[in-house]
Amino acid sequence: MLKKSLLKRLFLISSCLFILFILYLFPEKDSEIEVNKKHNPFEETSIYLIDSSSYVSRVSVVVNQKEKLEKIKEIISYLTINSKHSNYIKEGFKGVIPENTKLIDLDLKDGLLKLNFSKEFYNISLEDEEKMISAIIYSLTDIDGIEKITIFVEDAILHEMPNSKIKLSPTLDRSFGINKIYDLTNFKGSVSTTVYYLSRHKDYYYYVPVTMINNQKNDKIEIIINELTSKTMYQTNLISYLNRKDDLSYEVFDDYLVINLCSELYHDLNSSNLIESVIYSMNLSIKENYNVKSVMYTTNSRTLGVYYFD
Repeated sequence: MLKKSLLKRLFLISSCLFILFILYLFPEKDSEIEVNKKHNPFEETSIYLIDSSSYVSRVSVVVNQKEKLEKIKEIISYLTINSKHSNYIKEGFKGVIPENTKLIDLDLKDGLLKLNFSKEFYNISLEDEEKMISAIIYSLTDIDGIEKITIFVEDAILHEMPNSKIKLSPTLDRSFGINKIYDLTNFKGSVSTTVYYLSRHKDYYYYVPVTMINNQKNDKIEIIINELTSKTMYQTNLISYLNRKDDLSYEVFDDYLVINLCSELYHDLNSSNLIESVIYSMNLSIKENYNVKSVMYTTNSRTLGVYYFD
């Protein structure tokens, strides 16, 4: 009996040692991937650069700065023409802040970011001055904790555009607009709605925000749907995969929206692997215009997904 018990113990010990030996020879791939992720110092962030059609466009770039003020400096470098980060920008895009412009200093307090640029900031062209302001505002207010921006040049507040002399507010935010299109019947009761269109450069898909300024009284979500289903796009490189207004319906609640896609549209988008891109375009547009926490997408009363905003 004792001998049998001893043999059983030896068998268990031998089995454990054999298993450990096998695990040593063949480590799990997932563990290796996890280690690599922990040591990866880079992350992607969205900034706004000029595309080949001269639109201010939302694209992803790699940043390696974690501390907020250092991250801001890195983004400003990306936005500056021929800076040390220009070589890392995707083909088909470029910065807009004039070459050799320096960020002298910056300060962030209570959601207000103050940027002090060198005099080269004034070397911007008439055509690009509004694009430059939009690119700075939208790139930096995408960062948590930044709501408004004040721009200084050589310690003096920028109170007007360098060339057109159009007056600027001392504090700028996303209400400034981006890629603005005016369609006004009168100047009273104007409404601004920013819609994100899908665009493409070769095999790279990205998003182009366009601020429509008009006198429409419709809900903003209805304006967004109307624009994304429009037969006439502002530029041929702006893509809409929504063919008809009746492809979508919506409900607006206090802190969330429900978007219903007709089954035919969902099937077409899903089969062409475009469903996520189109939904993301809708999400960006909704987030830009509504103070809601989430959006739910459905088709035939079936929930496709719920997307939460930070």
